[in-house]
Formats: sequence, C-alpha cells, structure tokens
Amino acid sequence: MIPLGILAAAGGAVAAAGSYDLLATEILTSGQSSITFASLGDYAADYQHLQIRMTSRDTKSDTSANFLLRINGVTTSSYAHHRLYANGGDPLSSYASTSTSAIIAGVTASANAPSNEFGTTVIDVLDFASTSKTTTTRSLSGVLAGNTYVVLGSGLYNSTDAVASVTILGEHSNSFVTGSRFSLYGIRKAA
Repeated sequence: MIPLGILAAAGGAVAAAGSYDLLATEILTSGQSSITFASLGDYAADYQHLQIRMTSRDTKSDTSANFLLRINGVTTSSYAHHRLYANGGDPLSSYASTSTSAIIAGVTASANAPSNEFGTTVIDVLDFASTSKTTTTRSLSGVLAGNTYVVLGSGLYNSTDAVASVTILGEHSNSFVTGSRFSLYGIRKAA
C-alpha cells in the first residue's frame, strides 16, 4: 500500500468539508484473495466518511462474479445487504439477505470475460468512526463482461463499533488478479 494522506496534506492549504483525499492505494502485482485497509481509526479526527474506488477482475470461471466486504475482521452473521441490479436488457431485479457473514458489495469481471476487462465499483462507508449507530455502506458497481451488470447496493454491519478495518474478498475464495486497483479516500468533516 502507498500511504498518500501525508502527501495530500503537505501542501499547506486547508481542505474544504466534503472534499476527498486519497489516503491509500493498492495495485496488485500478483493474485491476492483479499485486500484490507487497516488502522482506519487514524483518520477519525479529519474524515466523516470513507470511500473505496476499485477496478477489479477475479479468477472465477465465469464472466463476472460478486465480491464481499467485511468490517473489523468479523466473520459472524453480523451483516445484511440488498441490491438492485440490471443485466443487459433484462428487467430490473432485486435481492436482499440478512444475518450473513459479509456484505455482497458489488460485481467484478472474472476469468471468462474478454481479455483485460475489469469491473468498477465505488463503495461508501458512512460515519465510519461513529460508536452510536450501526455502520452502513452504499455501493455502485458495473461490469461489461459478456453479461452487462449495473448494481446499486447497500449494506449493514450490525454493530456500533467504530470501523477499524475494511476487507474486500472474492465471494467463493476467488482471487483478484494482477492489475486490480483499490484506492481508499477520506471525505473531510466540516470544520
């Protein structure tokens, strides 16, 4: 990971509330089953929300696949999620699940997609430092890989613990491939 928060702040200018600062980026140089952004409490003083922007592809034998998000390393049935998605010309569909071991956070291109095609996703982790409400996420994801998917989703981590880490992983132990990129942004608090 390349920590960039210090570089962003080094210019001396005070950033406006709601502005986005790049905090870290990981670009895979080999396959990896999960990516974790840790020590997120270090950002609590300056940032209200976190955002993950990613372009990814995984090893599943399909054109596309879901991927998961876990908070604070918790693997128990502490999550819920729902998705609204469109697949090419098919009608709009929805899906929801409660008491799951992770949030289905989006969709990625997979091994059978056209060569060098990646999916894109933006995930917001809202009020990540709060200890008075449960953690919610929202995501927008898309992939053009044989089947064209656009997915709008939200998730719940049913705990009032502050978010200390976020892990992104393949749904069926799939690995993300070389060239997948994961960037963490902070959204600044009001002064």
